Amino acid sequence: MKLLLSTLVALILFLGYGHAGSAEELLTEEQSVQAVQEASEVQASLTEKERPLNEIKAMMKPYFTHSFIETYVKENVKETENGYIVYGSDFIPYSMPYFNYEEELTFGAEKNTYKLFQFFPAEEEGPVSYDDHYEAVLFVKENGEYKIDDVIFSETEPKTESPEKKQNLLNVSLIFNQPEGVLFGNEGGFSFVLNPYFQMKTLLSAYAYDVKSAAVNAE
Repeated sequence: MKLLLSTLVALILFLGYGHAGSAEELLTEEQSVQAVQEASEVQASLTEKERPLNEIKAMMKPYFTHSFIETYVKENVKETENGYIVYGSDFIPYSMPYFNYEEELTFGAEKNTYKLFQFFPAEEEGPVSYDDHYEAVLFVKENGEYKIDDVIFSETEPKTESPEKKQNLLNVSLIFNQPEGVLFGNEGGFSFVLNPYFQMKTLLSAYAYDVKSAAVNAE
């Protein structure tokens, strides 16, 4: 019976979490930080020399959504006699924030958008002054990949929830500690499993019940 239970648990885990794990790939904080750093380098390189417009867009494509690229080009890219360029400035709209990666960054999600942000205390000295505020980079999925979709400045902390999707993990010890009547009787069988990927549980429970009944009759 223990062997049968082990087999059922393994099969349910495979059918449920094997499929669920591949159903949705989550963006991690490490990936978002790397994307922002690389995107910053790309934006900086656009100020170095004149290029064809299609080259500028191609350089941005791996990191930014189509709508972001179009907005960035409209706001910042200027045509010259020899091509297109972004003129350097202390403030270029839609530039990546100057995150201090040695300080705390906050990463979270709100609906289908991931946010990486940091608090910037007021600065009154230097060429640029500003009040206390937050700067955030927003990520959305486009064509199966997470890309930067916006950069926001806010006096209040951006709203987020944990990006880690909490799942109702199976407690294998709970399964083995259940009375057989609960596992294989008419009480639903594995009724504590709520994940929709476990729809096969009913069939498996019925099969196990038939096997158990056959074993009892054989005795």
